[in-house]
Amino acid sequence: MLSRIAESLFWIGRYIERADDQARVLTVNLELSTEADSSSFGVELCRAMGAPLSPDAGARDAWSRLGTDPDSPQSMVTALSNCRESARRAREILSTSSWEAINRAYRKVASGRLQLMRPPLACREVHDHCSMIVGDLVGTMPRDEAWHFLMAGRYIERLDMTARIIYATVVAPSLPAHRHLLLQACGAQQSFVMSRGQEDTLTASVDFLLRDRLCPRSIIFCLDAARDCLSALDPTTLRSGFEDEAQRLLGQMSARIEYMQPNEALEQLGELTQLTQETGASATQALSQRYFEGALSSTWHEK
Repeated sequence: MLSRIAESLFWIGRYIERADDQARVLTVNLELSTEADSSSFGVELCRAMGAPLSPDAGARDAWSRLGTDPDSPQSMVTALSNCRESARRAREILSTSSWEAINRAYRKVASGRLQLMRPPLACREVHDHCSMIVGDLVGTMPRDEAWHFLMAGRYIERLDMTARIIYATVVAPSLPAHRHLLLQACGAQQSFVMSRGQEDTLTASVDFLLRDRLCPRSIIFCLDAARDCLSALDPTTLRSGFEDEAQRLLGQMSARIEYMQPNEALEQLGELTQLTQETGASATQALSQRYFEGALSSTWHEK
């Protein structure tokens, strides 16, 4: 596969996941903005996403920076625009219906209509578009190299976003957000209630998001799934070690998280979330160097 196409598919996966996760966490931010003891959540969220605001900024500023500002690299509008540009470069790989779904989402944000909608409805609109895009990709793409590049991008972005959300809701604030809002922001609330609902504690919620092997929103699930995608791209099996640096980094982080005690994970949560973000960035760089010849990986940048 051409490196140009492989890179585009990888970033389609990342940008779709980023827009969807931003819509979800912004919905939680909008709910929290009415609570007096949660006035700093939007500031902490923007800082965690690499888009710091002034300490006196409010929910409206966070909404603009992460939601509708086309000049903000971290906004869901920018993510959908970049997704469409990546899809244009990989047009020959995508089905017509997938291309049309991506293009519809792009036209919605490019026209400025999203900015005119009430924020909760705008978040729902973005989430619905992302769901349609993902559903079409799942239903039409062969499970070949193109699929594995796409899914590797999704899982690496998801583990990065989950780590940032945990940091913004639990680590950074002086008073952690309610555990249900943490799970809701990460898209794991119903899964947690069905499997561990009797453990209604912050420790259980954090442990679930870090180490649950069956929840597709947990960090360890994403680490292992991304590693499986890279393994499928390079089926060569060595008797020891890994030739692929990205696989080694993801596996190393997975082992570190998996064998920690729950209370130990909570005590080291700030360090773990930072290491998870660094692992995602390093794995992306290693992947780019190996497969995307001459490509510079896109990352979160603070303004």
